[in-house]
Amino acid sequence: MASKYPLVNPHLPPRAIDLRLLEYFCAVARTASFTRAAEELGMAQPSLSEQIKKLEGSLGAPLFERLSRRIELTPLGEALLPKARALLEEAASLPLILDSLREGVRGDLRIGAIPTILPYFLAPRLRQFVNAYPEVNVQLREATTPDLIEQIQDGVLDIAILSVPVEGQGLVMSELFREPLSLAVPEDHPLAESVSVDLRRLATERLLVLKEGHCLRDETLTVCQKARVKFAGQFEADQFASIFELIRSGFGVSILPEMARQSAQGCRLIPIDQKATRRIGFIRLERHYISKPLEAFVAFLRNAAKLYK
Repeated sequence: MASKYPLVNPHLPPRAIDLRLLEYFCAVARTASFTRAAEELGMAQPSLSEQIKKLEGSLGAPLFERLSRRIELTPLGEALLPKARALLEEAASLPLILDSLREGVRGDLRIGAIPTILPYFLAPRLRQFVNAYPEVNVQLREATTPDLIEQIQDGVLDIAILSVPVEGQGLVMSELFREPLSLAVPEDHPLAESVSVDLRRLATERLLVLKEGHCLRDETLTVCQKARVKFAGQFEADQFASIFELIRSGFGVSILPEMARQSAQGCRLIPIDQKATRRIGFIRLERHYISKPLEAFVAFLRNAAKLYK
């Protein structure tokens, strides 16, 4: 049986696609809403819808299935999304490549990141930086927030990517972007198909959180406190992978960052009515001199963060 949504229209000749249209497409896919994506992009919702239709016209098939209360990616949209993100990230890295050609950037760069950011935000993009600056010796460490702060202050690390704000003497702190936090439930959960959810409906569930030292634990508990919900039980895990497996098994629910969505197979991430977010940024020591590798990496982070805003 033929698919309802063909991947491409074979009768249309290949055409160049405006990168701006791909940026619009990624924003709608990420937020699962034309309205929220338009707000993020700073444009009117009808204009955004028209631009998406233009992109769909170029491809000869729809990218989104527009349902009564939500939108979903079609097979073409699912296939295009990772390629569109890769193209946008490559385009964002071009200024860095040009800078490296104009002026040599070399030396050591010691980077730290928390476990809920490194595999989802930093790791998929790090090769672009390495390719742009082949003479930079990148050293990478994963640790909890308190350990990263200590290593920055001790001069063991040059920069750390984590949730901000944090406390510590002699630190320069900068926010990169704000990321939505969503409720994660098993795919067969009664609320799995909800457009959004009030956390108070989950009071009889077991809440899965990371152990002390992980900033996502504090952010999760803060969200629950603001929602005035007390879960029936709580389980603490050492790592994110354990939480994913426990959700899939139906052992409990959790609150997870949007960037972890691609690793949440078997789970359903649902927007929270209380509009929870976390602030992603970096810290470094306050110094008059910033090394060229660190300067280049900060510019790289800011370019990558634009896709999340």
